[in-house]
Amino acid sequence: MLITIVFLFLTAVLLGIIMEKLKLPALLGYMLTGICFSPSMAEVMQLESSWLTTLYLTHEQTRDSGPLRMIALFIILYRAGLGLDRAGLKENGVTALKLSILPCLLEAATVAVCAHYLFQFPMIEALMLGFVMAAVSPAVIVPIMLKLQEMKIGANKKIPTMILASSTADDIIAISGFGICLSLLAPQYQNNWQLMLLSVPISIIFGAMTGYYLARPLIALFKSAKLPSFFQALLLLLLAGLFKKFSEFSLQDIGVSTIEVARLSVPFSYLFATISLGMSIQIFSRETAIDIAKHFKYMWKLAELILFVLIGAMVNLNLAFDAGFFGLLILVAGLLARSFGVVLSTWDSQLNRKEILFCIIAYLPKATVQATIAGIAYNMFYKGELNLYHGSGQLIITMAAMSILVTAPIGAVATRIASKKLLYVPKE
Repeated sequence: MLITIVFLFLTAVLLGIIMEKLKLPALLGYMLTGICFSPSMAEVMQLESSWLTTLYLTHEQTRDSGPLRMIALFIILYRAGLGLDRAGLKENGVTALKLSILPCLLEAATVAVCAHYLFQFPMIEALMLGFVMAAVSPAVIVPIMLKLQEMKIGANKKIPTMILASSTADDIIAISGFGICLSLLAPQYQNNWQLMLLSVPISIIFGAMTGYYLARPLIALFKSAKLPSFFQALLLLLLAGLFKKFSEFSLQDIGVSTIEVARLSVPFSYLFATISLGMSIQIFSRETAIDIAKHFKYMWKLAELILFVLIGAMVNLNLAFDAGFFGLLILVAGLLARSFGVVLSTWDSQLNRKEILFCIIAYLPKATVQATIAGIAYNMFYKGELNLYHGSGQLIITMAAMSILVTAPIGAVATRIASKKLLYVPKE
């Protein structure tokens, strides 16, 4: 087991370095490592019992990695909340706000409709897939936009700042939509739609308020105890885990005795609580948010490596080939809908056609959010925590992997090239 882990991660780091030398995201190397040494690949190659099989992950190992993916999700949620550029959103006004909402919702809706008719997914599960695929990738976009800011490219209209701010908000909307779908698919609501419709908004409000009202006392605790920012970040991860645990309590656990409702979970969204806590810390103490965000950035380096190796290892190659044409069709349809959403969001803005085209290209890459929440959906399906259509958990993983492999390299390369051809470049 130890030999397998060391070999896998050394290989992933090496491939990641190679990808970066090729001006591609390192996460592609991590993910390809996972695919090459996945249980599915071992089955395709029909490996006999030998020393080679010890280098491959097993189905049990990928399924038992749920806690690692959950920690990665918490890190993403906090990075989104703590790093949300409210000043950038405000500075770019209505355009940035529309870019945060319209492209994400149009892509999610388009993917959902296509999956419903092409894969016969029930609509809620199709919508879950839509939100999984709708988020843009901070792992790809953020480094490029920061580089453009340093070089003053597009600085005349602050386009990199606008994309940074709106893409973070876009991710929050996609993850929030995914969380709502998780609530809708909970087994306890399967035959009680009225209770479900009441519970979902309550869980969102309860979660958001919890995060908001915890922020101030936490900041006061951090300052009075003079707690180092690294331990502040660890404490926030622990709180996110407690939020998750609390959301799993049944009403019976907290004293409800009525048999018909006792088995229901407490109406509490740990996703909204975590996002809200991160955003509220930034609102009440910008300095604290910046210090904590630095540590989450470093934590993400390791989490990213683990996450993308695991997401690659979870891909079912036979299913990927079966879903090939329809999968690509759904992906392309979603990207076209997203591009249309970008056009709608920017059409009446100060941006010209070249700059709008750049925004379309910059909004293509997918990676981080797909790898995180698709794995969580699959893990919950495997454990029986969701009422999913047969095989849809595995198909969600496959579609997420396909979207990363197709859009991350194309989006990264195209965005770098387009920035110098479509945006304002200052004279040296």
